[in-house]
Amino acid sequence: MGLDRDDDASYEAQARLVHAAYDAGIDVVDTAPLYGFGASERFLGRFLAESKLPLRVLTKVGLRWDAPSAHGDVLFVADDGAGVTRTVRKNARPESIREEVLRSLERLRLPRLPLVQLHHPDGRVPLDETLASLVDLHREGRIEAVGLSNHGPEVVEEAARILERQSVGRLPLSTAQDAYSLLARAPEQGLFAVARARSIGVLAYSPLAQGLLSGAMGPDRAFDPGDWRTTQPLFSRANRSRIHAVVREHLEPIAARTGTSPAAVALRWVLGRREVLAAVVGVRSLAQLDAALETSRFDLTAHERASLGEAFASLRLRTRVSRVDQLLTKIGRRLGR
Repeated sequence: MGLDRDDDASYEAQARLVHAAYDAGIDVVDTAPLYGFGASERFLGRFLAESKLPLRVLTKVGLRWDAPSAHGDVLFVADDGAGVTRTVRKNARPESIREEVLRSLERLRLPRLPLVQLHHPDGRVPLDETLASLVDLHREGRIEAVGLSNHGPEVVEEAARILERQSVGRLPLSTAQDAYSLLARAPEQGLFAVARARSIGVLAYSPLAQGLLSGAMGPDRAFDPGDWRTTQPLFSRANRSRIHAVVREHLEPIAARTGTSPAAVALRWVLGRREVLAAVVGVRSLAQLDAALETSRFDLTAHERASLGEAFASLRLRTRVSRVDQLLTKIGRRLGR
């Protein structure tokens, strides 16, 4: 939900948003210590304490920016919004996992965590050691369920077997979180099959491909200076032009038929997969929340689902940002386009 700040003004706006989501029937929130470098969990802890709403919080472990030791491979380096450069490292060592869970419990002000997901693979730490720490935390009553995020199907299968053995069947792998949308179809290549066989719920994040499927991300869209999307091949001017053409040709007619929006249609397509337990949608305004809730008002026909899948699968997108694209992006920013 874009809960990445914890100042008072931001808190009030975010609290109204979560209240509205709950009133609409949404009682699960996805977060992580990494989001806002702790701010998201602190916000939720305060909100839960003040509102008393019975929200279920899904959080994560395995990425550290706050550890005193520099263990683990660097995933990325970023400014935290307050002028401090943060180095985020993969760290799935058992002692780090335990420390993260205890810190999340403190920030969230909860006696136990409903779901803890390993945020990213850490090639330096054996998976069985990481999962053993989570099994111990489950036995202690600190966490209720375990999942993985950003792991391939082979690792998901391996983790399911390890957890079954270590917990003697008491702690199955509950979820596998991965990017899935009309533009990101990797879960269809193995993850969904593992999920069906193991009764694992898939949590689909970025179901709108960071806005590319919303209908508002055409080739003339201007990005703010420093926006990370300007360096990503998928967001090149040429790619946005191709994607926007397919959005107009295939998503917009269905949106017109259902009285909704292209974003709602794209989200409905994701939710139509039986392996998808839920879609993780980031919303920063009541208008965006209302748009996401439109998915409950309609369904897609089998023909529409198939035609949408084929139309976006046939897209030939560039995998590198050309110098011309970079120049056009800079010119667009200067012209305010």
